[in-house]
Formats: sequence, structure tokens, C-alpha cells
Amino acid sequence: MSEKTTWHLLIYKVPSEPSTLRVKAWRKLKEVGALYLQQSVAVYPGINNLENEIRILTKDIKESGGEALLLQVAALSSEDENYLISKFNEQRDLEYEELMDKCNDFFSEIEKETAKQNFTFAELEENDEEIDKLSRWFSKIKERDFFGSEKRQKAEEMMAKCRQYLLEFAEKIYKKEGTI
Repeated sequence: MSEKTTWHLLIYKVPSEPSTLRVKAWRKLKEVGALYLQQSVAVYPGINNLENEIRILTKDIKESGGEALLLQVAALSSEDENYLISKFNEQRDLEYEELMDKCNDFFSEIEKETAKQNFTFAELEENDEEIDKLSRWFSKIKERDFFGSEKRQKAEEMMAKCRQYLLEFAEKIYKKEGTI
């Protein structure tokens, strides 16, 4: 990470009721890849378009009767910055691991359908939808993988393997249906 990286801190307080604002804030911060340091305190690097999204959230919190303070951290020690980066990478590692578990489920599904010789277009469509879902999820994780998580390469390889499994399964269907 470059020494010129800026860090931002969002400190907020929302009314206890209704809980929708608290949930909205939590979801948005997770979606953009911010790191919670403690309850209602999140940090994020000054990269991508995070700043604008966090400013919109800050405005929403204030307009809904909450309080929000957005700060730019003037300087971090190398030790603190390395700590934050490791925490960001831990979050992404967990997300990539969960994605890879779902890839393994996908492999099992294709293997099960192949063993049953269930080579139908309906099955292909179902598995194609699953690949699309996994691909969208992978893209979202990559967007928040600001510091190059160690698990990213393995996840990319597994996604490629998923697409290969689906391609091979599709070829079996097309052969069975006589369309190849």
C-alpha cells in the first residue's frame, strides 16, 4: 500500500427504532467493504468510489434523525496501516472461502446430475443461473478486495473450473439432444 493512501472514518449513531436505518447502514458499509472497528465506527480506504457512497449514507443517517461524522485520518503508523490492511484481507478471505464452498456445492451438483445422466435443458438452465449468481457474487467480492486478498487467486481458479464444468455438462446435453 502506498504511503499516500488516505483513510476515512465514519462514526455514526442512529435511533434505536425503527431498526431499518441501523440495518441499512450496516448493509451499505458491508457492501462497500468498510471495516467495522467497533459498533457504529467503520474505516475505509480513500479508493474507488467509496467516498461518494459513504457521503450518501452519512446524509441518509442525518436526515433520518441520526448523527454521523465523517473524518479523514491524517496519518497512520505503518504498524496501524498494516493492521488495517490485514483486517480488510481477513474479511475478503472469509468471503472468498464462502464463495469457494458454494463452488464446491456446484461441482457436486454437476457430478450428481452427470451420474444420474440427467442431461436436460432445464438442468442446464438451473446450473447456468447458479454460475451467474456465483459470478455476480465473485465480482462484488473483488470490488471490495482493495488490498489483494490471498484467497482471490484460488477463488478465480475455482470460478474458471465452475465455468468449465458447466461447459462440459452443456456439451453432454447438446449431444444427447442431437444439437451438436
